[in-house]
Order: sequence, then structure tokens, then C-alpha cells
Amino acid sequence: MSRPVSATTPLPQPGSLVPPIYARLLRMLLQHADVDGDRVLAAAGLDWATLVTDDKRLGRDTIVRLAEGAMSAMRRPWLGLDLGGGAPVSAHGALGYAVVTSRDLREALLTLARYGTTRNDAMAWTCVDTRTGLTMQAAERTDLGRVRGFVIDTVLGAILRMIETAVGQVPPGLRIELPLPTPAWREQYQRFGVAEVRFDRPVFAFHFEQRDLALPCIGADAKAHASACRECEEALAEVAGAGMAQRVAGLLASVDDGGYPRMADVAARCGMSPRTLIRRLHEDGATWQQLLDAARKQRALWMLLHTAEPVEEIAARLGYVDTSNFSRTVRRWFGATPRELREAPGRAAPVA
Repeated sequence: MSRPVSATTPLPQPGSLVPPIYARLLRMLLQHADVDGDRVLAAAGLDWATLVTDDKRLGRDTIVRLAEGAMSAMRRPWLGLDLGGGAPVSAHGALGYAVVTSRDLREALLTLARYGTTRNDAMAWTCVDTRTGLTMQAAERTDLGRVRGFVIDTVLGAILRMIETAVGQVPPGLRIELPLPTPAWREQYQRFGVAEVRFDRPVFAFHFEQRDLALPCIGADAKAHASACRECEEALAEVAGAGMAQRVAGLLASVDDGGYPRMADVAARCGMSPRTLIRRLHEDGATWQQLLDAARKQRALWMLLHTAEPVEEIAARLGYVDTSNFSRTVRRWFGATPRELREAPGRAAPVA
């Protein structure tokens, strides 16, 4: 039986979908093909001078006009694959950096699922553990009409490029399902080296085999990953219009080494005084200590189940001076001692 292991934060129906960097890359792609990219931009109500100085996200109607104009001018129905597959990881901002600094492919996929809406608000992602590995699938959140295939192809190419950059290869067992009719140009998908691409499927999904999930990321860096995730949490809160409790919870959840910030530091990061932060949290029905305890609880469970670190080290990293106190707290949280949790059948293999 499958179980969800990560999902994006529930979001309202999107109005502004993507950052302007993708329109800039599309214009560059057009120019390189000797197509008048500025004319295509103009038809979508955009101009290059504004596009390179304004970071305002692009809405659905703009994206539809831009994609339609670009595909018509290029006469290349697989243009989305070119755009997504050619985009450098830096084009995806903090999300791209968080992905490539993940520990392994599994963590990279969970990162993509959680923060994907910070770069493309038209799709929300969920990761689900299966008997054979892990599935990452999209829920489409807006009607993109005639350019739906273009957007799906762009996202497909971008995700594959990020994964390949992160682990140095496209996982050999990867299978992809697309909710699109089989195109006459299906051979274009073969450029990515994916084992299987299936069309006419109910959802857009990536299926990864268990053995591939442990592939290490070339640029793995725990501190850099945590820093990028903090930035992603802030972007996620901004996109979602999240309350203060959700924003603070996100910041605390992104701490990787257990060095949790002080309330005053978080207040300063949010641009307010500690007193104002306390009031805003109270308005959301939360307290600083509740959120800190929840973050420690989540992190403790993950470290106990997914790492081989001694309990004493985990306790210290989470701010517990007394290991016995940490063990009592774990029993209160989960009804079992750290040792019992680790010996439970079916838990994930630890990472040394």
C-alpha cells in the first residue's frame, strides 16, 4: 500500500504562475533560432526592457499568449522540451539550489515536491512511497488551455535537467507518465535518456525505483541545502499568502543541523519585533514554543528513522543537554523509546 511522504502546502487557485526568468529564457531561445523574440513578447503584452528589470510573476493569460506566439513562430511543437531542458539550474532560483545540494535523490525529490509551486504555481506536487520506489506526481491547479502540453513539457524538461545536474545522470529506472495524447514527434522525449515515457495517462507523474533513490547528489551540502530551503519556505509562504505561524513553522522545519534560531532572530528575519511576532502567532492560535517543539519532534523522528547517528548526538543537535531527557520526550511524543522506534519493522534504512 502506498503512502504520501511529502506534499506541497495547500494553496489557493493561482493567479500569477511563474517568475519572468522563464519568459527571458524563451526570448533567448527564439533569438538564437533567428526568430524575432521581441515581436512574440509584444504579442503577449510584454517588452524586453521591463521583463529584465521587473520580477513580477507572469499570469495565466500572459503565459498562454506567450507560449502560443512562440510555438507558432518556431513551428516546433516540442518547444517546451527545449525550454525546460535547456534552462540552467540557476534559473530556478532557491529551488534549484536546494535540489542540487540535497543529500541524495530522494531528498532532492522531496524538495522538488514541497517547493515546486514557488516556481510554477500551476502545479502542486506530491511524493508517494510505493512498494517498488517512489512516485512524484502533479495536480494541475489551473486550466492552461491550448498551451497545456507546452507547460507540461517545459516542467518535464526542467525537472529532468535538475535531477541530472544533482546526481550526474537520469536515473536508469525512471518512468514518466504524461496526461497528453501521443504526439507525432514522440522521439523528442528520447533525448533525456528516460527508460520509458507513456502517454494518455491520467496524471503527470515520475516513477523512481527504490535503488535509484539512494543516488548521492554531487553537490551535497547540508548547510547550503538548509539555507536554500529557508529561502524556499519564505517564497512558499509568500505564494500561499501564509499566516505568521505557517511562515515560522516553515523556517524552523528547514533547519538541518539542529541549530534552531532564537525567537528574536526569527522576528528580525520577518521584519518585526519579538513582541509583534508573539502577537501575530497568538492571532494564528500558536506560540513560539509550540512551533519550536513541533519542529524538534519532526526532526527527531526523521533522524531516528533515516540516519545511523547515535541517540546522544541527535539529542545534542536538537538542543538537549541530557540524553535521558531527550529519550523521555521521544517516548511522550511517539509512545516509544528512540531504540524502539529504530527497531520497528519497515522503517527506512539509515544513512551513515
